[in-house]
Amino acid sequence: MQNNFLKIEVRTNDADQSFETNLLCSVPDCKKTVFIDSQGPKSIQSVSCPKHGFLTSFPHQIALGEFVKFLANKILAANGHELIQAGAVSIFGDNEIPESVN
Repeated sequence: MQNNFLKIEVRTNDADQSFETNLLCSVPDCKKTVFIDSQGPKSIQSVSCPKHGFLTSFPHQIALGEFVKFLANKILAANGHELIQAGAVSIFGDNEIPESVN
């Protein structure tokens, strides 16, 4: 699943009922993992590709998490998997975000 700038891949782990999401550059034939730069969870989250540079930004980490959850749930629903629920814990690097994706 993708938007104009990002592609998302979702891997499910049924054994521990978790999901792994990867954000990738959606420029044709790129698929490089993107970087997320910010000054903290409440600051702008800038998303860039190591090859193509700046792609998009989100106003804060929760907005980025909600975007990922929305796209991930589309993929999970299409494949008959349980959806990521509101209140699920998300981990971006070393930061946990309540009420986002896991």
